Amino acid sequence: MKKLLIVLASIVGLLLLTIILVPILFKDQIYTTIQKEMDKSVNANINLDPSSFGISLLSDFPNLTLSMSNFSIVGKAPFAGDTLFATKDFIIELDLLSVFNDGPIEVKGLSLNKPTINILVLQDGTANYDITYPSEEVAAEEDTSSEESIKIGVDHWEMTDGNIAYYDQSVAVAISLKGVNHSGSGDFTLSVFDMITTTTANAFSFAYEDEVYIEKKQLSAEMTLGMDLDAMRFTFKDTEAKLNDFALGFEGFFAMPTDDYDMDIQFVAKDNTFKSVLSLVPGMYAAGFNGLETSGSFDFSGFVKGIYNEEKMPAFKVDLKVRDGYVKSAEVPLPIKNISLEMLVSSSSGDMKDGSLIVNNFGMTIDQDKFTAKAKVNNFDSPVWDLSANGKLNLDIISKIQPSTDFTIGGIIIVQLNSKGNLQVLEEEDYEALSTSGSLEMKNFSYRSTDYPVVKISTAMLAFNNKAIDLSNTSGTFGRSDFKVSGKLSNYLVYALQKDGVLMGNMSLNANLLDINEFMGETIADSSSAEDTTAMELVIIPKDIDFTFDAKVNTILYDNYELKNAFGVMKLKEGILIMDPLDFETLGGSIQLSGAYNTQEEAAPKFDFKLNILNLSIPETFKNVVTVQKFMPIAEKMTGNFSTNFSLNGLMTQQMMPDFETLSGAGLINLLNAAVQESKVMSGVTSLAKMDKKSAIEIGNVKVQAAIENGRFQVKPFDVEFDQYKATIEGYTSFLGAIGYNLKLNVPTGSLGNAANQAISSLIGSNMKLVGESVNMNFAIGGTYKNPDVKLGKSTSEGGQSVGSTVKSAVSDKLGEEKAKLKAEADARVQATKDSVKSEADRLKKAAEAKAKKEAEEAAKKLKDKAKNKVKDLFGGDGI
Repeated sequence: MKKLLIVLASIVGLLLLTIILVPILFKDQIYTTIQKEMDKSVNANINLDPSSFGISLLSDFPNLTLSMSNFSIVGKAPFAGDTLFATKDFIIELDLLSVFNDGPIEVKGLSLNKPTINILVLQDGTANYDITYPSEEVAAEEDTSSEESIKIGVDHWEMTDGNIAYYDQSVAVAISLKGVNHSGSGDFTLSVFDMITTTTANAFSFAYEDEVYIEKKQLSAEMTLGMDLDAMRFTFKDTEAKLNDFALGFEGFFAMPTDDYDMDIQFVAKDNTFKSVLSLVPGMYAAGFNGLETSGSFDFSGFVKGIYNEEKMPAFKVDLKVRDGYVKSAEVPLPIKNISLEMLVSSSSGDMKDGSLIVNNFGMTIDQDKFTAKAKVNNFDSPVWDLSANGKLNLDIISKIQPSTDFTIGGIIIVQLNSKGNLQVLEEEDYEALSTSGSLEMKNFSYRSTDYPVVKISTAMLAFNNKAIDLSNTSGTFGRSDFKVSGKLSNYLVYALQKDGVLMGNMSLNANLLDINEFMGETIADSSSAEDTTAMELVIIPKDIDFTFDAKVNTILYDNYELKNAFGVMKLKEGILIMDPLDFETLGGSIQLSGAYNTQEEAAPKFDFKLNILNLSIPETFKNVVTVQKFMPIAEKMTGNFSTNFSLNGLMTQQMMPDFETLSGAGLINLLNAAVQESKVMSGVTSLAKMDKKSAIEIGNVKVQAAIENGRFQVKPFDVEFDQYKATIEGYTSFLGAIGYNLKLNVPTGSLGNAANQAISSLIGSNMKLVGESVNMNFAIGGTYKNPDVKLGKSTSEGGQSVGSTVKSAVSDKLGEEKAKLKAEADARVQATKDSVKSEADRLKKAAEAKAKKEAEEAAKKLKDKAKNKVKDLFGGDGI
């Protein structure tokens, strides 16, 4: 007996030793095999740290458990840098014997802790999850054996605290799930079996064609799904899904026998209390929801039946009835009562032409105020409608009963509206065949949100007819801004009923203050706080708006500009804002602005303006206008005013700034009483000329013909008074800071003083008295504005000839000695110029090629980023 116990103990000890040693001995081999297989089959960057890779037999014996921490899959072009999948912990359970046999490895279980899954499909169908190499590439590297290498017989799987984002541009569908917990089981080694799953999500959102239909609702689902993998048919056996307090049960099947989808699914509400319907209302399912006093009942049911493919939709029906609804909040004494609704949406064939919407008996009562409405719409492709609404809505009470952390709404709306017609008649502009009449009045309306300043409308009256809406007696505020608006809105029915409909308007706008920064979501900077470095975002002009504004505004605030006494005509049409023109006062003078700002191509917005500027302050303009800072940095050291007629066009960046490389324009700039103070450029000139140094150079009144082209601000030759002498200036400043100017200074002979006269005499090898009445000193100014390089070139006579030739008889011997040297220097300068031109041409060619490549890459990235940000735009949060 003792020997038997020793043998058994030895066997147990050996087994325990094996369980402990196998993971240690085979860890590197298994890790290498997994890494090799992933590198061979996956076209993505796999981040798997060997130190975070673990193997164990103890946790789920006799299965082998693989664990990975901080595992992620990051895409390659065109999704380079984008995370497709990441998880804090990833656990895979494998059948132990299958790992060491020659047959397929059997996966028994999967577990994910805090995973993030981002799925993105671009408009052309390119998907970020398509990361496996084409089968022919894999086949070339792998054994041609048809035997599968992995066999999935999952006993269980689970996900804890996951985040999933899905956006498919090709079908305009977006889904977001936050805080997902999911578990399930099913034997996928069988063809027919039951899959059982449990799912919860803290925030579920769904959008289609940029319209959010479900936003941040709590989701839970219990599902038993009959799986027939051979027939690709899935049967709902015991399934219930719940959004907030609204629960639905499902029956029927969903099948994919071919490329078509075949379905016959019925759904019905599991709970018929009115409160469960209220839980779906935006903002209703918040703090205090459980304290609402409610009563009433509802019925909700429907079906989806038939084939779905690119040409066909299944038949559908949604039937909702609310009876004797009542809701009261502790915050307000008045309840909303007599809530009723009968709504039926259906299509017997699935064809949108057969679709119909019927709303009967919709109504509610607040105190003594009643509101009723009904609607009937047939043919969703070309709607035929009969609508009516009558009564008063107290938004203050509705808002308090339906609290929201995102927004609050208040005021009184009184409506009396009737409309009958059809879209075909409307498109033919046969307005006499339509019947629309009524009015809508707003009193003390207010809207507060977390993203924008408060909107208040003191009064507004809208009168409806077949053609237009007349807007009168409308005044209000938007944050600090105030407005009074009147006018006419036309084509409003087409705009409401058609996806590509355009709303037209002819409006008059009067305001004391318009703060454009608030419209753009910018807040007023606190002068005592640190500098605000938040980048501005591009303003997109809607393509479905065709408005003409006759505007008069006392003060407009935009970025760091303050525009006074603004008046003019602004037009918005097809994604373009047109100034026709707009006059205003700013920076000590006045501006008349005409032209267009065009965002039809959102990736490449552009502008084309004509500026008629009168008497603007040069220092104030430099301080506030970034274009002046880039192209005319010397204005920082200038005083005086300027006027100009200048045209300017180019592209805008996504930060609402000019793209300086694309700017072009031209015009005449008139400097008035101008002076330059303490400029390094001017100091360089006076230093070389041995002139008396002065803190300021008086320029006076000067006209300058200027142009912007190829990233440079260029000025044609113009004359100025440089201190007491005449100077001619021409050249350029690039937006990167480089300068290249020629300055010709005409100096009367002998008037500069001994130091300057000696400097010039040394250049020509003769006494200045032999030159004549004056001499031109030529300066070449290069380098950058902040670090200029000023050089003195050959001096010339007033007629432009070399000073040496003017005094030939006096210095012929000197010129003879220097002739060869001067020619050599001239040849060297010519060759240097040729080399410089060639070098610049080569540089520009390479820069153009690099720019073209960069623009192509950026265009692809913009499309991808635009798609990635859509989920964020629709649902908020981090997006994809």
